[in-house]
Amino acid sequence: MGHDMGDETRVEPVGDAGAGTGAGELVRAGERVTLRRHVPANREAFQRWYADDEIARLLRHDLAPLTERQSRGYFDTLILPLSARGMCWALHETGSGQLVGSAAITDVIWTTGSGLYRIVIGEKDRWGKGYGTEATRLVLREAWSSLGLRQVRLEVFGHNERAIASYRRVGFRQVGAHQEWVTRQRVHIDVREMVIDLGSDSDIGHRQPDAPGDAPADR
Repeated sequence: MGHDMGDETRVEPVGDAGAGTGAGELVRAGERVTLRRHVPANREAFQRWYADDEIARLLRHDLAPLTERQSRGYFDTLILPLSARGMCWALHETGSGQLVGSAAITDVIWTTGSGLYRIVIGEKDRWGKGYGTEATRLVLREAWSSLGLRQVRLEVFGHNERAIASYRRVGFRQVGAHQEWVTRQRVHIDVREMVIDLGSDSDIGHRQPDAPGDAPADR
């Protein structure tokens, strides 16, 4: 059982250009971003994001961009099916309707009510505007109220400091850490393990301003 929190709505936001422009169905709206279903037309932007070296360094276990074939397969076989099941969302900028990122809950353990959170803000000119923080809060509302989860966990690279700060603002806490060896780059990367439990969001009953500094955090 979950519960809904905050003042976000499931009604089409006034002035949201995403409506009627080929964007997917609205799921949840915030002040900065909206969650929508993914549609096939989002594939091109998704592939562009995952071909970017800087994004790969922050997100990919091998620190390498995806090839066009890899990103197409990832989008078609994972992102679209998950979105159809209400577990993956396109992130659109409120107002302009521009697609700016993607977020998902994967690897759900239904017996314990736990899922793994992933997010990427792919449009780098939108970094530092609080989009990732708000998107994370919106996804948590879906996790609690629609998916019935009781805990959301994530992994984030230690060098992705802005993402770690964003997660902490929302209410995630670090519960562990480990190192991974990247053979191709011949380096170790530090990985932080973080969780948030149902009812522990930082903005229950009130809203805290989003500090700037969101960076992609998809794993």
